[in-house]
Amino acid sequence: MVVNVFISAVTTDTLSRKEAVAWVNNLLKSHFTKVEEMASGAAYCQLTHLLFANSINLRKVKFNPRSEPDILTNWKVLTTAWKDLGIDKPVDVEKMKKAKFQDNMEFLQWFYKFFNANLVGDAEDYDAVGARFNEDLPALKGSSGARPAVAAVRPTAAPVAKPKAVAPAAAPNAAAKASVAPTVRNGTRPAPATSAGTRRSEPSQNEELLKQEIEKQKSLATDWETMAKEMESEREFYYSMLQRVEGLVHEAEELKSTTIDVEALKAVLYQSNEEGEHEVEATENGADSSQLREALQANLDDTDTF
Repeated sequence: MVVNVFISAVTTDTLSRKEAVAWVNNLLKSHFTKVEEMASGAAYCQLTHLLFANSINLRKVKFNPRSEPDILTNWKVLTTAWKDLGIDKPVDVEKMKKAKFQDNMEFLQWFYKFFNANLVGDAEDYDAVGARFNEDLPALKGSSGARPAVAAVRPTAAPVAKPKAVAPAAAPNAAAKASVAPTVRNGTRPAPATSAGTRRSEPSQNEELLKQEIEKQKSLATDWETMAKEMESEREFYYSMLQRVEGLVHEAEELKSTTIDVEALKAVLYQSNEEGEHEVEATENGADSSQLREALQANLDDTDTF
C-alpha cells in the first residue's frame, strides 16, 4: 500500500541541492549535475519503477528527450502510473517542464520524503543502468564528437610548406605579399559593408517595434490617469454629500430638534456630481450653509421625519 506524504515549509529533513543531486545519481547511476535537469521527468519514472516493480513500462520513457513533446510524454507516463498506484500528489507539469530551480527543488524534496516512506528492501540491489537499457541519464555531452574534431585539426597543421617557401629570394616573397594584399583588401572590404548593412537593418526593425510598444504604453497610461481622475472626482462628490448630511444633523442638534426636513435632505442626496463639485468649491471659498439652516428652521414643525 502506498504511503502518501506531505511536505511543508517547517519540514526539517530536507536536502541541499548538491545532496539531492548526489542522492539521485547514487540510486540511478546517473550523471545529473543540477536539479533543473530533473525537469524531464525521466528520473522520477525510474525511481517510481525502483519503488514499485513493474509499475511503469520504462520502454515508454524518453530518458534523453529532444523536444517538449518527449518531456510531456514522460510526465504523462509518470502521472498515469501514480494514479493507478494511488499516489495523492498533484503535479504541475507546466511549471516542471520550464526547468526552474525552485519548482524542481521543491518537487524533489517531496519525492525524497515519499521515497524513504515507501522504500522496501535495499535499493542497492536495483540494476538502474540495465533497467533503462544501458542508456546514459542524461546523455554525456561531447563524448563521441570531441575526438573526431581534434583528428581533423591535426592534418591541416601537419604539412610543412613554409620552410620550403623561405628558400627563394626575398623579392618574390615581397611581390607575392604585394599581390595578395590587394585581393585581401578588395575581398574583405565589401564583406563588412554587407554585414554592416544587415546589422543596421535589424536595429531599425527593433526600433520600430519599440516605438509601437512605447505608444501603446503611453495610451494605457493616459487611460489609467483618466480613470483615476474620475474615481477621485466620485470620491470627493460622495464625501462632500456625507459632510452636508452630517451638517444637517448637527444643525438639528443645535436647534434641539428631533426632525430633519425631508426636502432639504433630498436636495443633498439627489444633487448631481457637477452641482456637488460647485458646492464643494463654494465651501472651500468660504461659503456657509445658511440656506440649509433656514430651510431646516422653517420646517421644524413639519410632520415628515427622517
